[in-house]
Amino acid sequence: MKERQEEWIRLRLIIVFLSFVMLLSIAGVRAYQLQILKQTEYFRRAACQNTLTVDLQPSRGVISDRHGHELAVSIEVDSAYAHPWQLKNLQDAAKRLSGALQCRYDAMMKKLTASSRFVWIQRGITPAERKRIEDNHLTGVGFIPESKRCYPHREIAGQLLGFVNIDGKGLEGLEAIYDRQLKGGARQIIANRDAYGRMLLTSSSIPLGIPQGNNLTLTLDLTIQYVLEKELKKAVEAAKAKGGIGIVMDPKTGEVLALALQPSFNPNNFRTSSPHQWRNRAVTDCFDPGSTFKVFFAAAALEQGVIAPDDMIDCENGVYRVGRRTIHDVHKYDLLSFREIIKYSSNIGVTKVSERMSAEDLYTYIRAFGFGEQTGVDLPTESTGLVRHYKAWREIDQRNICFGQSISVTALQLINGLCAIANGGYLMRPYIVKAVLDEHGDCIKEFHPAVVRKAMSEETARILTDIMIEVVAEGGTGTRAAIPGLEVAGKTGTAQKVDPETGTYSMRKVVGSFMGFVPARSPRLAVLIAIDEPCGRGFGGTVAAPTFKAVVEQVLPYLNIIPQEQGTTLLTSADAGAADVLPSGEVFETQVNGGAVPEQADSVPDFSGLSMRRVLTMARERSLSLQIEGTGKAVLQEPKPGTPLTGVSVCRVVFHPVQ
Repeated sequence: MKERQEEWIRLRLIIVFLSFVMLLSIAGVRAYQLQILKQTEYFRRAACQNTLTVDLQPSRGVISDRHGHELAVSIEVDSAYAHPWQLKNLQDAAKRLSGALQCRYDAMMKKLTASSRFVWIQRGITPAERKRIEDNHLTGVGFIPESKRCYPHREIAGQLLGFVNIDGKGLEGLEAIYDRQLKGGARQIIANRDAYGRMLLTSSSIPLGIPQGNNLTLTLDLTIQYVLEKELKKAVEAAKAKGGIGIVMDPKTGEVLALALQPSFNPNNFRTSSPHQWRNRAVTDCFDPGSTFKVFFAAAALEQGVIAPDDMIDCENGVYRVGRRTIHDVHKYDLLSFREIIKYSSNIGVTKVSERMSAEDLYTYIRAFGFGEQTGVDLPTESTGLVRHYKAWREIDQRNICFGQSISVTALQLINGLCAIANGGYLMRPYIVKAVLDEHGDCIKEFHPAVVRKAMSEETARILTDIMIEVVAEGGTGTRAAIPGLEVAGKTGTAQKVDPETGTYSMRKVVGSFMGFVPARSPRLAVLIAIDEPCGRGFGGTVAAPTFKAVVEQVLPYLNIIPQEQGTTLLTSADAGAADVLPSGEVFETQVNGGAVPEQADSVPDFSGLSMRRVLTMARERSLSLQIEGTGKAVLQEPKPGTPLTGVSVCRVVFHPVQ
């Protein structure tokens, strides 16, 4: 019995020992798992529980024109923040902050009573606003330097450039489509939790040395852009029109040299304008081209051999019935040659010629010129226009299309098709960006002219050029585009707009347009002007052709095409920008810089020879407002360098391109 008890005791001891060993082994394995295998993960979780991450706007790259003139830059600004838990009296703090920032008390109170331990009071404040906040000596309120997007030329090329949101993300235009290349490295502040579990930002939290985004060099020429914007605005205002579009291209390369829209907007303050103004309507919106389309129909007819330039057509004295429809001409004509039909813009003449062509052949040439498809330009939300398949055409559609109805195009498609006539028949891919550069100026990617297809023969292009020269000559519809001593090839257009209420063409609402290229025999420029809903007699030859002439007469001397002894004066970008585009006395408000103020910060600095970007930065360091004129390097300033800042509200700085 005693032996059995001893064996039972030994068995129990063995079981206890084995259980202990097993538990110890399990504990060891778990400890190894926690301390070795998952150490990094648990450290990360612990850090997350004791830190606060605040995203800052990245330093975006510079957007410049083809000559290096800066169109969009990033500057350092101050943003104000608060730790609400550090504020002794939230109501009093909200009252003081709303007074300093001149905003609503209830909005500020809403920010301070949010559940977050970190809140933005306001981002991108001015030096004056910072000083007013500092004067209140509020514990728990601080400032963080951020990057802010700045467009020094305000409305100039606004729709083309686009803009960014408060976090530095591109929302429209080139800022949107090239956002990935421009945005730069991520900028974050990491704040630590104190002994009481509260988050706290310190100056040591601010990141340094974050790389900026890549830079863009555009095909745009700022001087030409200034001229186009100025003249387009004049035309829209004179015609009391709804809006306008202007485009200047190099017909041989497809480079967009200028693109302007009215009404324009200032991307520095984009929230003060409507989304309609933000949209680049030159690529997003479609319209019936009207009689400008006759040159593309003429190309199809000549290529097919259904007509020769001097063949005669009876234009029926201005009235031609097709089934139940009647086609009219503005003026009554009887017999006209085909070249005269284009010169005088006879709807009846092109209609009769269209009856000699098959719908399939006409459709093929329409598509060859790029209508009904995207041009491939590097801009967002480009439309294809509207070109129905020829099998869906009604009998009247083929006749309407030949004079620019029953078809919709974008302004960029229209001028790109014109460029194919100007360059001998090659449809090019239009483009805006010439190169993407890194922050050191080294080329990452370069863009070159690209041929999409051959749209027609060189002979047909030559014949069309001859005909379009006659359009601008005496007796043609485009005589107001004529330039003495220079051959101009062009075509007018007056297109009725569809009334959305009736679904029929309006008799009052039209788009008056003119497109042309110069010099006609060796083109350097192709220009399109379209005026939307002008008041009164809004013919293209009346409202758009004079604007074409005004633009070309200023730009050609700038390109050294017309000799100065012919009475023209060489235009500079300073002339274009300062005298005509920027309103006299308009001030560019300097905003923000939380950095250290340089020596002699109590006087007006010397801006001579500095870039606009550098001038803006120095002005912001002194809370000095600028009146900017021209582009390039600073050549003149008022008041003079060294003038005490006391009593100086605005400094006028004139820039001039570097030769």
